[in-house]
Amino acid sequence: MALNETQESFGFSVDTHLFRELGELLVGRDSTALIELVKNAYDADATVVTVRGEDLRGPNGRIVVSDNGVGMTPDVFRGAFLRIAGRYKEKGSKQSPLYGRHYTGAKGVGRLSAHKLARKLVVNSVPRNLAGNDLRGVQATIDWQKLEEEYETFDDARQGLDVRTFPVTPQHSYGTRLQLERLRRRWTGAALSSFVSQISSCTPPIELTQGPPPSLFSSSDLFDDFVVSSRTPEDPGFRIKFEGDLNAGEDLWPQLLEQTGWLVEIRAKPEGVEFNIQPSLGQVSSKHGGRDYQLRREHPDPHAGPFFSARIYARVGQVRGIGARSSSLRKFARTSRGVRVYVEGFRVLPYGDQGDDWLNLDRDYARREREFSIELDDASSRLLMPVEREAYFNQGNDQYVGAVFMTAAGASPLRPVVNREGFVQDAAFEVLRELVRNGVDLLTRVRASHARAEQSARLNTIRRELSPPQAPPAAPSTGHQIQQSSSSTIAEPADSSSDETSDGLSLPISITRREIRTLKVELGANSDVAPRLALIEKAIDYIEEAQRGDEVRATLQILAGVGLQLAAFVHDINGILGLAQAIRTIALAVAGEDDQRRRGELLADLEKATDELVQSLSRQSSYLVEVVGPDARRRRRRIPYPAAIEPSLRLLATTLMERRIEVVQQVDQSARTPPVFPAEITIILTNVLTNAVKAAGEKGRILISATPGEDGGLVLRVENTGVQVDLDQSERWFRPFESTTTEVDTVLGQGMGMGLPIVRRLVAEYNGSARFVAPTSEYKTAIEVRIPGRRTGQ
Repeated sequence: MALNETQESFGFSVDTHLFRELGELLVGRDSTALIELVKNAYDADATVVTVRGEDLRGPNGRIVVSDNGVGMTPDVFRGAFLRIAGRYKEKGSKQSPLYGRHYTGAKGVGRLSAHKLARKLVVNSVPRNLAGNDLRGVQATIDWQKLEEEYETFDDARQGLDVRTFPVTPQHSYGTRLQLERLRRRWTGAALSSFVSQISSCTPPIELTQGPPPSLFSSSDLFDDFVVSSRTPEDPGFRIKFEGDLNAGEDLWPQLLEQTGWLVEIRAKPEGVEFNIQPSLGQVSSKHGGRDYQLRREHPDPHAGPFFSARIYARVGQVRGIGARSSSLRKFARTSRGVRVYVEGFRVLPYGDQGDDWLNLDRDYARREREFSIELDDASSRLLMPVEREAYFNQGNDQYVGAVFMTAAGASPLRPVVNREGFVQDAAFEVLRELVRNGVDLLTRVRASHARAEQSARLNTIRRELSPPQAPPAAPSTGHQIQQSSSSTIAEPADSSSDETSDGLSLPISITRREIRTLKVELGANSDVAPRLALIEKAIDYIEEAQRGDEVRATLQILAGVGLQLAAFVHDINGILGLAQAIRTIALAVAGEDDQRRRGELLADLEKATDELVQSLSRQSSYLVEVVGPDARRRRRRIPYPAAIEPSLRLLATTLMERRIEVVQQVDQSARTPPVFPAEITIILTNVLTNAVKAAGEKGRILISATPGEDGGLVLRVENTGVQVDLDQSERWFRPFESTTTEVDTVLGQGMGMGLPIVRRLVAEYNGSARFVAPTSEYKTAIEVRIPGRRTGQ
């Protein structure tokens, strides 16, 4: 040892603030914390645990968790409960002493869960005398706030615990009671409702763990060896009672399942993955009843897993109810929706929560472009073939209720996130997601096949009804003759010169229907041609129904276009609110100003702000009138070119000015468009111009040219400087969610990639086209939209 060196004793110490740090890190949310305390009761071989909340919205709220488990001796309390990250549950078989349950709690987070929820914890535990020895119970008070404020380290904190032991007598009821006092938060109504919903679902309802009732699904092919957890037959089970403020209310699972129409069961084992798809009795008893399917595929990782069982119900349409029960059932459906995940019978949050989309069901329902790619074995592939446009039958999470069940062994390759919120999204998790999603997609394919079969049957029925009957034997003349009249045809008369046209076939159909009624009266009900006239009337009904469907589709396209402009509306509304507040401030300043010169300046500012407010309101109201006003979809009109372009330019006027973009118009002032709905031409131009504004950039230039086509149609070109589009790759920008820009702009939108697809769909309604073309020499990009003129007889 060198001169002047001395050896001193050093050691590590742990600050008491580690309680808070570990609590925040290891326990993600309040509901997770409370579920961890319930898991501790399960691990203690309890058969019943009661969770009671008192005054949770008030200042003196408390939560009491009591169970009838094996309890804790002083040694267990010292070595397990008071030891952070203790290894008590990792010793031996890692199973509970009485029923051999696989331990669900881990990392010693139970006391940290109590710390997250409350500032004070009172523990009373009476051990169960399994060996006939004299035992002592534990009564302890832990004031977390006092420990952290008055003691610096864990060693000092030993003095801050109030722990007492007592002898256990036959009068004592074994088990553990945890009382959480001085709660860290006071719940609002909405927060408490969400909290109760999450903790009440910590164990699965019996309707999901057991097979469906025979009154709903009667197939004998339902899985009978459905594994939910690794409990032994000797285990009497585990039940949770929620009381007080934590009472979840009426259980409506039976009523909710009554409204489902399909069921898929999944069983993933090392030998393979089986899918069992069943229609409800209501579907089977329908005119074109569905059939059940048993399908199979290889497991992607038969050695590691994960391995699981799943049961998922699908509903088509909205929740139905009667009277006051309707509201309760709809609310219950919202809180129970989605596919949840359970390990050893306990839920893994957040899967299945509102807003969670771990199976990407909501995403694919919105996109409607996903094609199913499922690697079934050969026999199953032949049994259930892909259906054309099957992805159009996708549904979001709200239409499913179900659960995935895993044992600890089956879930071993899945790694929990450190805060107990789900699993790490690694390769094992992707296998779980893929297999569960396979089951949902196969169910969707069966539904699509069922719907196509119904559609085909209806078409065959119509064909039979409209096919000519066998020629009847000759009959004496009735003295009546049917005169053929061009006015009775269903084709629309040409009217290419009128400025306003009717909606397709509505006028001639009404004429045809009226003349058929006249013929029926003239010929009489017993006439030989009466059945044929009835068939013609039915055909007219189908035509009118198809027309209404076309109108709805066109309206939805318009609303989709309006949706792309919502960001602009939000931006301008915020601007309008700012202007209104500025006007109010200036007006108050004017009222309190005595200086005449200053008063005049304020009045000038007030006038300017008022003008801006009027202009902004006028711009937005005029655009809305053009797109969703009463005349926007009432009838097609021939619109002068300048009037067709003006609403879109008016909407974008502020942005064009801010970006100093020059707009050049080469428009035939006297020409008119073909007969179009004003809303549709406004949506088309707005989306094309929005792209041009983004691409042109600061100080750019846009050219708008509109000329009549050779057939009297419209040829519209919008060219811009700035960003250039490769014509060889230009078709990709007409596909949904392919955006020509990543720019996020409050007025022009966020580059969702839906503008040009909507343009092409609207133009296609007129047999027109929309495409990128070679620009003129001064510009970088050009889009050409063609709407043909009305053809004779159209």
